[in-house]
Amino acid sequence: MSSPEKNYTGMKKISSDAITALILTYNEEDNIGRVLKRLQWLEKIIIVDSHSTDRTLEIASNYSNVKVYSRTFDTHATQWNFGLSLANSKWILSLDADYILTDDFVSEVQKNLSEDKSAFFTKFKFLVFGKKLISDNTTPRPVLFKKQNCIYYDDGHTQRLKINGATGYFKNYILHDDRKSLSRWLSNQDKYSIKECDKLLNFNNADTGSAINKIRRTKIFAPVFVFFYCLFFKGLILNGWSGWYYTLQRTMVEILFALRMIENENLNKKLLN
Repeated sequence: MSSPEKNYTGMKKISSDAITALILTYNEEDNIGRVLKRLQWLEKIIIVDSHSTDRTLEIASNYSNVKVYSRTFDTHATQWNFGLSLANSKWILSLDADYILTDDFVSEVQKNLSEDKSAFFTKFKFLVFGKKLISDNTTPRPVLFKKQNCIYYDDGHTQRLKINGATGYFKNYILHDDRKSLSRWLSNQDKYSIKECDKLLNFNNADTGSAINKIRRTKIFAPVFVFFYCLFFKGLILNGWSGWYYTLQRTMVEILFALRMIENENLNKKLLN
């Protein structure tokens, strides 16, 4: 049996003074092992865990380059910034617990550690049931950045990175491969819909005037638009059940959001009466 710390890149570990991987976790036993196996070229990985109750920490303990810190979750930005405060490296590799790094991506990271950039964005390939989709709705995200030049801030249900300085884009991509159950996914999306609804109703937010948010305010057209956009414009009908599954997930997100908008409007009417 091979060691869980097999180095997939076949390269010597890079010093924690140069780069540290940062990952947030909460009950990620279905994902975290596959992620950590692809990070054994790093001398240090920091996991900020929100008191997982499954085997997440047990799995992480099998890797000698992993250091786990527990912190009660409040917001994504404060959780990420807490993790940044624990790192002493020049560069941060910021990863979700379901991101799988390809060898080509790892090589590109290593080549750019000497670059005079503040951050690098990368694209993603979405996997469903282990199968790559023809296309998806993911957008590039900054995953490699200099700690001293960047900080996180909250934006709706997620976080964004404020970057001071020049940015670049990687040619290679990260695989987004979430194996958590549908029940867990639905629970998370329900929580996210509340925060996204609050964000949209905050008219001081610059993002509320975007095209997609204008469609969302109708509470009718967004689910229909997303369904046909994913299935036909993105071509996911050619991806078999994986494509249908992803399309229905994206449609369900918009349905939850519409329901929250309707609920919020009716609650406001009651308060005014």
